[in-house]
Amino acid sequence: MLPPMRRANRQIGDPAQLEDILKRGRVLRLAMCQGDQPYLVPLNYGYAQGRVYLHTGRQGLKLDYLRANPRVCFEVSVDVELVPAQEACAWNCHYQCVLGFGRAVEVTDEDERRLGLLAITAQYAGPGPHVLKDEALARACVLRVDIEELSGKQNPPPPQTA
Repeated sequence: MLPPMRRANRQIGDPAQLEDILKRGRVLRLAMCQGDQPYLVPLNYGYAQGRVYLHTGRQGLKLDYLRANPRVCFEVSVDVELVPAQEACAWNCHYQCVLGFGRAVEVTDEDERRLGLLAITAQYAGPGPHVLKDEALARACVLRVDIEELSGKQNPPPPQTA
């Protein structure tokens, strides 16, 4: 369990808002660890049925790490806007983000593999129907992150005055 956030006024506690960020995000940063060596990679993803779906090649460093240790941490940010200022320490950044912890598993069930790949497609192309050819399904390695904990943080811009 995560410790309390230092700036509680920035914490996002509403599960619907956390889910909205996951549905609107475009890049998921996945953190893994093997022994004492961390590894972080930005990925395309899909969010469906309370889970995160990823796809990857059938071999590679990511799978080596996940097979050694399936525990992962991930981050998704939306509405990121840098606010420059004259003074170096006066800059600001508006954002909303989700930080999640869980376990990554390779999906072997064909129906769930299809669901995961279609979730990834819908994340970027919007709701379907989308076509997924059997050959593409056969080639893909689909990963699922079973989310165990989510937290969120935000620094929204100030409300607009009329």
